[in-house]
Parts: sequence; structure tokens; C-alpha cells
Amino acid sequence: MQPAIVSSPSFGILWTNQYNAKEKWYAKPLVYTPPGQKQLVFTASNQNWIRTVDAVTGTPINARQVNPPFLQSDIGCTDMPDYIGEYVTLVIHEEDHQLFLGIAGTPVIDPNTNTAYFFAKGYKNNAASGGVANGVYKFYAVNILDLTDRPGFPILIDGHNADNDPTRYFIGGTVLQRPSLTLVNGVVYGTFGGHCDLFNYTGMVAGVSTTPGKGVTGMFAMESSPYAPPVVSDIFKQQGGKAGIWMSGMAPATDGSRIFVVTGNGMGHENKDTPASGRSKLSTLDEVVANLDVTGGKIALQDYFEPYEYIGMDAGDRDLGSGGVALLDPTVFKGTNGISRLGVTIGKNGKAYIMNADNLGGFKLGPGATDNLVQTIIAGNAVFGGAGSYPLEGGYIYFTPVGLPTLVYKLGHDQNGGPLFSKVGQSTDVSAGRVGVGVPTITSYKGQPGTGILWVTDVDGGLRAYNAVPDANGKLVKINIPPTGGLNKFQRPAFGDGRLYVTDNKNRLICMGSPVSLPLNCTSPLNFGDVTFGSAKTLQLQCTALIPITKLNGVTTLDATFQVSNASLPQGSLKAGDTFQFPVVWNLTKEGVKDDTGASFGSVAPGVKSSSLLILTTNGVPQYSNSLPVTLQGNEVSNAPFLSVSPAEVDFGGIVVGSPGAATGLDSSFILANIGSSPLKILGYGYTNGDLDDDDGGTGGGYTNVTRQGSISNLGYGFTSSDLPTAGSIVGSGQSLTVPINFKSNKVGNYQDLLQIWTNGGTKNILFTGSATTAPIAEVAVETSEHGWNVNGEMDFGTVLAGTVVTRRLRLCNKGGSPLLITKSKPPIDAELRAENPTSDLHEGQSIPVGECAYAPIDIAAAPQAANLPSHEVSDVWVLNTDDLTFGVREVEIKATIASRQLGPKYDNGTARYTYLGCYLDQPRLMEKNFNLGNSNENGICQKTCLEKGFRFASTEYHIECWCGNKAPNVTQFTSESAKKCTFGCANDTTQACGGDGTCPMRRFLLVKLAKLYKDIDIADVDLAYGDFNIINVNIINVKIVNVNYV
Repeated sequence: MQPAIVSSPSFGILWTNQYNAKEKWYAKPLVYTPPGQKQLVFTASNQNWIRTVDAVTGTPINARQVNPPFLQSDIGCTDMPDYIGEYVTLVIHEEDHQLFLGIAGTPVIDPNTNTAYFFAKGYKNNAASGGVANGVYKFYAVNILDLTDRPGFPILIDGHNADNDPTRYFIGGTVLQRPSLTLVNGVVYGTFGGHCDLFNYTGMVAGVSTTPGKGVTGMFAMESSPYAPPVVSDIFKQQGGKAGIWMSGMAPATDGSRIFVVTGNGMGHENKDTPASGRSKLSTLDEVVANLDVTGGKIALQDYFEPYEYIGMDAGDRDLGSGGVALLDPTVFKGTNGISRLGVTIGKNGKAYIMNADNLGGFKLGPGATDNLVQTIIAGNAVFGGAGSYPLEGGYIYFTPVGLPTLVYKLGHDQNGGPLFSKVGQSTDVSAGRVGVGVPTITSYKGQPGTGILWVTDVDGGLRAYNAVPDANGKLVKINIPPTGGLNKFQRPAFGDGRLYVTDNKNRLICMGSPVSLPLNCTSPLNFGDVTFGSAKTLQLQCTALIPITKLNGVTTLDATFQVSNASLPQGSLKAGDTFQFPVVWNLTKEGVKDDTGASFGSVAPGVKSSSLLILTTNGVPQYSNSLPVTLQGNEVSNAPFLSVSPAEVDFGGIVVGSPGAATGLDSSFILANIGSSPLKILGYGYTNGDLDDDDGGTGGGYTNVTRQGSISNLGYGFTSSDLPTAGSIVGSGQSLTVPINFKSNKVGNYQDLLQIWTNGGTKNILFTGSATTAPIAEVAVETSEHGWNVNGEMDFGTVLAGTVVTRRLRLCNKGGSPLLITKSKPPIDAELRAENPTSDLHEGQSIPVGECAYAPIDIAAAPQAANLPSHEVSDVWVLNTDDLTFGVREVEIKATIASRQLGPKYDNGTARYTYLGCYLDQPRLMEKNFNLGNSNENGICQKTCLEKGFRFASTEYHIECWCGNKAPNVTQFTSESAKKCTFGCANDTTQACGGDGTCPMRRFLLVKLAKLYKDIDIADVDLAYGDFNIINVNIINVKIVNVNYV
């Protein structure tokens, strides 16, 4: 992807496709070019539909539903929701709002065989429903060219036992295959987690051979004997050990015969609090990064890392496994101290763990029994979706905390050659304040420096694009692209030939790119190489006309140092195939080093620079673009030493006084570099917590000199460095040092420290900020009927009348001294009991400031129903947890009794004597006696009339008629309520139904029963009327529809 084209007006949405209602893509689209054929896009949806479309036009090629999908209603969980945004009507039909959990993990394509592999969730025997116990997973292999099954596939995964614990076996109904798949040496690896931590599940890794007939090659349980909970047969009992692998959809990382996975909450805790080597056996692999050997398709643990606070993370639902592992390019991201391969993971606890991929770190093997890692970075909030990386221009990593900007860290090295990352920038806009932002994805044009683009997918903000390298002010410069609207959870773009593909939360597949109908083909990028300040360099831009062009209207550049004279362009028209060239000058003769960060003229500093020019045309044929962007790039060089410090500010966030982490403090770093061409000498350092005073001319007046005690440099006000270069140190041309900084305080307050660095290559300032607070304290309360608050109570709506909506709120307050993070939130989404805004209220990753509360309205939306039906109970829980470690998992109970109107004669307790049975066909005549009540007719009066006349049954029809009888109707005359045939309003109360029009072959009636009054009734006959029966061979015209009641 060329930055000049992406940022040009020609880049936009080329096409969008939409298919079935409620069809969504949690699996990411894949772009594939079969040998000798046109490029296509392959998609796999939650409805178990797989599709291929033409990558250029979006034209469908093939489509197939592999089997009916699993129903979300069978699990009652919101981990992959498709919410009803608002209550349009009180009548909620399940079939209209059914949600599906079919294919969720992104498939993998083997280019050697043109085969796509994926797991699909459904039911035994390809049924359309069946509950959790009948849910299964099948592994498919399909020909990408026609979507037919490969011989020997699909393969049933259910029933296979774990190789490391045969007492545990795979049950498809209880697990979710969310991460993308990984193909290693002829075996596809899929990983499995739970549905909202429900059911008796164990996190699993399954390996399936791509060779027909071999089937499952390995099954590995992340919780196993002897320390995992004993196996129980009840699938609804949460005793499987958990340790699910979901990783926000990231695939297991691999670099050969091993894969890396990250797990979430679990049980057992074999390590307890005792340090352990990552090479030792561990049977409870919850909250770990696991290095699994997959030689020969078998799966075995060979190394792991477990955070020292993993038990607290379990208690607070701060899943390490909310993101996967990013294995970084070993040609760039490495140290000179023996570390040759780095891995990064980051999760709900907001810590980015930089690991030696060949020695992950075990448990509590670091200083003071902390983590044995390369580095830990505090992100500021939970991260879902993991980290992205860019190996050019020095090496960068990126991640996006919930509700915060996308953060950028650059690779550096300490004085011993150890790799160390420092924050060098961030985006100016923030991510959605809820779960769903995808993995940062970085592209370049032909691997050339200066062409990196960072892509971020947001569930609210849609697709965003930035220059991959921050500017001199630490800002990720945004590239303006057409808005896509909110995208699906945990997406990342898929890229083709100058195009990209994403799926949005409106169930659309979107293609973006630049029209292929460009008027010219020009050399791009135009690379000037090294240009020294004070000099200029000229290159010729070569172009070929692709169509007849009437006129070249001129050239514009975005950066004034790149100069083009319009007089150098060809005059007159061009024929298709004509070539021409014109000079482009990169003029730095008037440019010196302007090292004033934030000044109005910006900062000009040595390094790779990228810009673009735009050639404007008048075309001789229609439907071609009238402009062509061309990328310009080069490297600005200074002959003198030049001090560069990044970032300009290091914010440590907050440290909780008295917490386990307070003893070691918070770690960060900055990069000190010489980007000039001569050696740079460090003259000294000073610090202050006041404003910068430039009147001293940079000699250190107003600053306190940095002192050193042993290897520790005191930077003042709680900030120290264990590896600050000493005064007199020389930094060679092009060299950089990463300086570690620690912030520690046991006193509540806000801290800031301005460090000034004096060198022969300039003076730089860097600001350190941090705070020390007390722990967050969570308090949950439910709103009462009097609009007060009941702390830690249940939400009991009492009796709610059918056809009405009653709303109360759930409240979560932060009574502590630091922000409170919601680490787990599973709201109810039942038909009649549901959170109003389940994706945005009290969502996972939400931060509640000190002294504030967050609220979530909950509705009892009682569906309309006929009068005199028995009341029914609705109940559910809202599952919550926070980073208040004293809070624990809370299940806030919510319940209500939904009652219909009670009409006619009643018992002393207010319950109607006549019970509603249904809508029946009045052919032959059901009731023997008609009392025409005329305009006074309604069901209550009719029932009173029948009771007074000694009849057990009462029915209404044709608005005004009241019929009474003692014989139960035949069950063959009954039809289900969903046909809505008894819809005539009663003459005296149009809100009640008194019969129907009788014009359809299938008719309905209402029945009501009172067994206590008449002990000698034939109860068996009456009970037959309660069922929903299939009526066949009924073809009656112009008969009446009646409401029948029974006493």
C-alpha cells in the first residue's frame, strides 16, 4: 500500500457486499490468488456460510453453508453478541432475533493445495438446534476454487481425549473456537476457550492433519491432573479448570515446530507462590504464555511464562489471554546480549510483557521474585487484540488500550546491548471505550522505509490509518480515508493488490482501494537517498501515459522542500504509450536543523522523510482519475552531532500504595540517540519540578545536578535510572541508547520531574510524570422500586404486567483512590430481561474514575399476552468483576414475575378463576349456548355470565358474542398462538381479543379452566387443549374464530 495513494482523493470504498440477515463475520476475510487465476476473497461467517468473491469487483463466485450453525440462545452468553439495539415493539419473536455461533476462528489457506481449513460449530447429525449437550465442532477442508469438501473431510472433533490427561475430552457445545488457525508442517492447530467462563470446559489445543484419514493428531488440555479440578460429568458445572484460549481472535504464533498460545482465568494454581522454571512441568496452565512443541503433530509443553501476580489476575478476571503472542522479526528485534528472538503479549491487566521467546521466564524468577522478562510496559488500560510490529526504520511495536490512544514504542538497547522499548508516540484520537479494537496492522510499499502505514480497526470509529512512524512531536500523523463506520470485534484488514478488505458491524464486507483506472504510470516511490542539510538533490521522475491525455495541468507537492516547476512538464496532449520525465528537486539549501519541538515551523531533524506529489490531468477518455499521487522519500543528514530524545514525556500512570507492585515501582524508558554524522558527547544532566527556564542558556541554572549512588542515578522526585550514561560518554553517529527509568513512591500524591540533557549536539528535555494512590474500591448497588439504592442486593422487579416495560438501573461506584477497571462483564440479554445497552454500559475494559459511578439500565420488557394466563418468572444474572481484588466475581441476581391481566371472576388472592387455554376453530360448534352481550361484551363479563349460568367454558367471538359450554373442545381445532388469528377487539374493551375473522383454513380459540370449582371434570380431555398441535387436512371457509375460556 503506497501512502501517497492511500492519502489521495482516489482512495475510497470500491464496493460493499451484504448477504443473509444476521450474517456476521468474526473470522477475518482472507485474500488469495490461485495459481494462474484471478485474486479472490474468502469469507466464513457465524451462520456457517463460506463464500468466495472476485477481489476486484466483489462479484460472488461460490457460496455454501457447510452445516446449520449453533444457536447463541443455547448458551445464554454475550461473548459474541449481535444485540437488538432498541425495543421497536414489545412483541419479540425469537426467530427474528436468533443469533448464531458457527465459524468464529479465521480459517487458514494452504497455497500448495488450494485448500481452506476451518472449524465450524453446529449440532449432532447436522440438526438445526439441540442445546449445549448436542453441540459439536467439525473440522472442514474445502477446495478454495469450488468450496467442495476435500475427500476424508469433515472430521468430528468431539469425543477426543486430551493426550496429557485422558480423563478430559472434547465437548464442542461447551467451548468456542475463537482464535485464527495456524498451519505447521501439514497439521492445522485450533485453540478453544469457553463461553463467558460458563460450563464444565477446559482450554484445549487440537491438531488436525491435512492428510485425509489421519484425523486428530494431538489434543492438549491447558488444565490437567494432578492439580486441575477433578473431572465431573455434569457439563453445566464449572469444574473443568478453564484456562481458555481466545486471544481476541489472534492465531497461535509460530516460527517452525513450536506454537505460542496465551490463556485466561483458570483453577488449580499448581505453582501457588513458589518460583518455578518455565522448563518444568506445570499442569495448571492458566494465565500463562505457553511454548508448545508440535513436532510430528503431537503437542507438548516445553516452556512457559506466568506473571508473578497470576492468582490476583484470576481473582480480578484480568485475563493475560485477551491478546495473543506477537513474534517479532528476529532480523531487527533482538539484542547483542544473546537474545535473538522476542515475543510480545498484552492483556486485560494492561501490561505488555516483552519476552525472550527462547526462554519465556517461568514463574517469579526475576528480581525480588517478580517476573523474569526482557521488559514490562504499563499500557494504562486493558488491551484486547494484542500488539502489532513494524520492522523498518529502527523497529516499532504498537498496541491500543481500551478508551485510549494507540501507543507506539521504538526498539532501543541498553548499555549492555539488551533490547529495551521506549514510548515514542501515540495517536491523537482515542479508541472505543469498550472491547473490540483489533490488532494494529502495519503495511509498507515493497518493504521500503518511509512507506509504513499503521491500520487500526475500531468497533466505533471504523478503520483508521496513520503514518507508521510518529513525527518529531510524538504524534502519529493520521491519513484521512473515507469512513467505514464501526467494524466487527477484533478485526484487522486483509490486503490484496492495492486493496484492503474489512467487515463492519452492519454485516457488510467492504473493499477499499484506488481505482485501477489511473491515467499515468510513474516511478513511485522516488527515493532521493541521503541529502545533507544545506544541499540539494535532483532526480528525474519517469512517467508513461496509459490513456490519451488532453493536458497535464500541473504538479503539487505537500512539502515545500520538494520542488517541481510546471514549466518542465510536457505541453499539449499525450497519446497512450507516450513517455516523459521531469525534474523533482529536494532542496535543503535553506534548511538547517530546527530543533524546536512544538514551534510553529515544526521540527526539522535528521532521518527518513516521506512526502508526495500529485500530477493533475485532463483526460481524453472518461472514467479515469484526474490525478496521480507519487511517493517521495529520502534521508535528511546532518554533518554535526545531533541529540535526539524520545519521547518528550514519559507518563508512568499510577502506582497503588501498598500493592504488591508498589515495592518494585513502575518501569519505563526513553531513547537517547545521536542522529548526526559526528560523535556526540554527553556533558551532564539536571532536573527540576518547575517550569523550564531558558534564560540560563542551557548551562543548568535552576536545575539540580543528577547524582549517582552506585549504579542508580537519582533523577529527583521519585524517579531513578539504573543505566543512565555518565557525563563524558560518547555516542557514535547513528547509535542510540535506551535508558531505563523507575518511578517509586509510598506517599499518595502527583509527581513530575523535568530532566534536561546537555550535549555537544544540543540540549533536550524530557518530562516524567506519575502518581501514587490508594487502591480502587468497587461498590455495586441495585435500584429499588422507590428509586433508592440497595448495596450488594438483588434486583427484584416484583410483578410486571404483560405488555409493559419497567426499567431499573445497576450501579457500580469507585470508592477508592485510583481508577477502577471492569475486568469482567456479562450482561443479561434474554427476550424479556435484558440490559438496554449491553455493549456500552458497564462493559469490560471500562474505567471508572475515583469518586464516580457508572450505570446500566436493565429492562423487564414483558411481552404482550392474553389475559388470565398463569404468571411466569424471569431471572438472570449480570456477572461482574473488577481490579479491586477484594471484590471477586459477583453475580447480581435480577428477577421479576410477569403477570397477565386477570379478568372475570377471581379468587380471594386476585387470580382469575378462568384460565386462558388458546384460540380454537369454531367448526363444528364448540359451545352450546350463546349469550349475545352486544356492546358490553368483553372476556371478563362473558366469563362472569358463564359462571353464573353454571358453565365450565366461556368463549368470545365476533366482537359481541359470548358462548358458554361444558364440553372441552377437540385438540385438532387448536393452533399455535403465533398465527395471531384471535385479533378482533372486544366491543367493550378493544385492548382484549374477542375472536377472529374466520377466513383462513386454520382457526383459533381461547380456553380457560377452573379445576377447583368442578372436581368432576374430565381433566385429561381439557389438558389436551394446552399443547401446540399440527393440524392437517383442514380446509374450512367462512367459519368463526372464538376465544375459549374454561372454569
